Amino acid sequence: MMTLEEMQALLKDSIPGKRYKHSVNVYETALKLAEVHGLPKEKIAVSALLHDCGREVASKDSVAKCQELGLPIDAIEMHQPILLHAKLGVYNAMHKYGVADQEILDGIMYHTTGIDGMSKLAKVVYLADMIEPGRDFPGVEELRKLARKDLDKAMLLAYSNTICYLLEGGLLIHPHCIRGYNELILAAKTK
Repeated sequence: MMTLEEMQALLKDSIPGKRYKHSVNVYETALKLAEVHGLPKEKIAVSALLHDCGREVASKDSVAKCQELGLPIDAIEMHQPILLHAKLGVYNAMHKYGVADQEILDGIMYHTTGIDGMSKLAKVVYLADMIEPGRDFPGVEELRKLARKDLDKAMLLAYSNTICYLLEGGLLIHPHCIRGYNELILAAKTK
């Protein structure tokens, strides 16, 4: 695996400047969350930095690229190809950046949809992507505060916000998102 500095240099050359700035913001936000929650930073740093490395392929080209690489595409991803940057990100992390650690790869894979059974690392990457300083949407401040206090409660709010946004836009909701939401609601009800 490359050093973090080598990854940053390659990423900077591979994605547009605005996307790179976002990636650095997510990386910095994830490290702050890791510190607050007492989590090891090394894996979180790599996963957060590379979470959008699949964005070097434009959304309009991502279905064809996934087909070319033999990556599976579900019906929802076929109709909302923006979601495929996560799978392309895992592919790039492995083949371009030399990442083999499954926990790091899962952080990249599930940073858009979430899923049930997420590790704390994956939750940190997911939340850092939503709350980095460049993000501005109704409720982001509440989500930022909650993410510093309780990862599961923050994930539940993030899922709720995402599901509402998707419903309002008439967009498809990936089953991984529903599974993640349901898992956290069930856990909260049994406490």
